Amino acid sequence: MFRHGHRLFSIASIGMILVAALHIAGQYSAAVEEFAASPAFAAMQAFRFELMFGNPLMTDLFDGLNAAFVILLMWAGLINLLIARYTGLRDKLMRRVCTLNLIGVGALIVFFAINDLLVHAVALGIVEILFFVARFRLRRSRILPAAKH
Repeated sequence: MFRHGHRLFSIASIGMILVAALHIAGQYSAAVEEFAASPAFAAMQAFRFELMFGNPLMTDLFDGLNAAFVILLMWAGLINLLIARYTGLRDKLMRRVCTLNLIGVGALIVFFAINDLLVHAVALGIVEILFFVARFRLRRSRILPAAKH
C-alpha cells in the first residue's frame, strides 16, 4: 500500500476517507444543532416531496443524501487502498485509476464550488492535488516488485 510509486496514491485515498469523516463530524456539530432551532429547519420539516413511492420529508432527503455522500467517498477511498495494495499492478493501470479519481474528485469540486460549499471544495482540492502528483510521478509501464511480507 505504501510501496514506492503508490505512496501518494494511498495518501490521497486516505485523504478521501478523512474528508468523509470530517463531513460526518460537521453534520453532528453544534452549528447543526443551532440550525435545528431555525425557521428554515422548521420549513424543511414541514415540506414533503410527492414521489411515486412515498412522500419523504425534506430533512429526510437531506440526511439521506449526506449519508450517501459519506458512504460513497469512504467506499471510493477504501477501493483505492485495495488497488494500491495489489502487488502486480502495472504503473500504466495505476495512472488510469489516478485519472478516474481525478475526474471524480474534480467533478465533486466543481459541484461544491458552484453551490458555495467552499470547505468541501478546498478539502477535496487537496485530495485532487495529491492524485494529480501521484498520476504524473508514475512511470510509463514499470512492473513493481512484489511486496515483502
